[in-house]
Amino acid sequence: MVDDAEFDRIFLEVLHRLYSRVSLLVGGRHLADDLVQEVYVRLKARASRRRRFVEHPNPYGYALATAMNLARGQWRSARRATALDRIEESSDDGGLAAFESWEAVSHVLQSLTGKEAVVVLLVDLDGHSIDEAAQLLGVHKGTAQRNRTRALAKLREALASPALGADGGAR
Repeated sequence: MVDDAEFDRIFLEVLHRLYSRVSLLVGGRHLADDLVQEVYVRLKARASRRRRFVEHPNPYGYALATAMNLARGQWRSARRATALDRIEESSDDGGLAAFESWEAVSHVLQSLTGKEAVVVLLVDLDGHSIDEAAQLLGVHKGTAQRNRTRALAKLREALASPALGADGGAR
């Protein structure tokens, strides 16, 4: 078991260097303050992380890798966030059209298997790459791509069907 005093001593040894690098990474002292604080909390929160940090041959590198992962997560969530000026204003119908469109998307996604639907959600709706989606799902890139390809084929077929009229001809 790692002593908290030992963890704090080692973290203080790498703190100045870590803070310098993180401030260059994020482009400002205030953002670096927050990120270094998050690194400290993340590493100290669990005994296994404290142990890995203290026993690591390069604790600075371990802390910097943690900072990079946290910063990358913040950048991804910021990329996916919708800016307030891009939110559509409510219509006179009380948002019924938006609700109906989301209901239609939900209904179409329910026709897919779980594996297919989650890849489509991650790649096509959330904006992740196939590599990122595969990593998030813990599967090989080829598996994620195959599930997405199958899903898109099913979606094309499902969306093409309503385009036909009752008599089988095109509308």
